[in-house]
Amino acid sequence: MRKFLLYLLLIGTFQCAQQVTAQNIPSRPTPPKLVNDFTNTLAVNEVASLEAQLVALDDSSSNQIAVVIVPTLDDYPIEEYAHQLFRAWGIGDKNKNNGILLLIALNDKKIRIEVGKGLEGAIPDVTADKIIRNELAPYFKQQRFYDGIDHTIRILSLAAVGEYKEARAKQRPSNSMGAFAAIGLVILVIIIVVIASSMRGGGGGFMSRRGYRGLDGGLPPIWFGGGGFGGGSSGGGDFGGGFGGFGGGDSGGGGASGGW
Repeated sequence: MRKFLLYLLLIGTFQCAQQVTAQNIPSRPTPPKLVNDFTNTLAVNEVASLEAQLVALDDSSSNQIAVVIVPTLDDYPIEEYAHQLFRAWGIGDKNKNNGILLLIALNDKKIRIEVGKGLEGAIPDVTADKIIRNELAPYFKQQRFYDGIDHTIRILSLAAVGEYKEARAKQRPSNSMGAFAAIGLVILVIIIVVIASSMRGGGGGFMSRRGYRGLDGGLPPIWFGGGGFGGGSSGGGDFGGGFGGFGGGDSGGGGASGGW
C-alpha cells in the first residue's frame, strides 16, 4: 500500500511539474507571426526580412517554417518543449501537417528542429541533425544569429521539397570553378600587363602600377561567383499581405536537437 501511495505521489508531482512548465511555453502570437524572438536578439529589420522570406514560402508552397527564440527552457527537455509548442500553435496545414519549427533556447545554447508529420519523409531525423550541426551551429558559435537563421531557413525550404542534397552538390563545384576562374583571370591580367609594358616601353609603367593596384584592391565581386545562402537579407520588398495564420498542423516528434 505504501508503494502504491508513493507511486501516486510521484505521478502527481510529475504532472504538476509538467503543467507548471507548460505555462512557460509562449502563447500563439496575435497577430500571427512566423518569426517570434522573445529575447530581442534580432534587430527589427532582421525580423522583418526573415518574416518576409517565410511568408513568401508559405504563399508559394504552403509549407510553414516558424522561428521561435526563447531565453531558456527552464530545464525542460527541448524535445518536449518543441513538441508542445508545435502542437499548441498548430504550425503547418491541418491536412498536410507540413510545418517546421526552428526552436532556439538562447541562454541554454540549445536548438531543436521539429518536423511536421507530413515532412518527415523529406526531412528525416538524420537530415535535421546535419542541418543543425553543419548549417546552423557554425554561425551561432560566431554569435552570428541572424545569418545563421537566415541561412538555415533557406536550407530547410530546400529540404522540404527534397532539394537539400542536390543544392549542396551543385554548390561545391560552382565554388571550385569560381576559384579556378579567378586564378585564371589574374594570370591573364598579368600577361596582358607584361605584354603591354614590353610594347609601350616606358609608357607601360603607369598601366602596370594601375593594374597591380587593381589586383591588390581585389577583383569585382561578380567575378568570384558570390552565390550561396549565407548572405544578408532578401531585400525587404513587399511579399504580399502578410502571414495569414497557422493552419492547425501537427508533429509526431520527428526532427533533431543540438547546440552550439
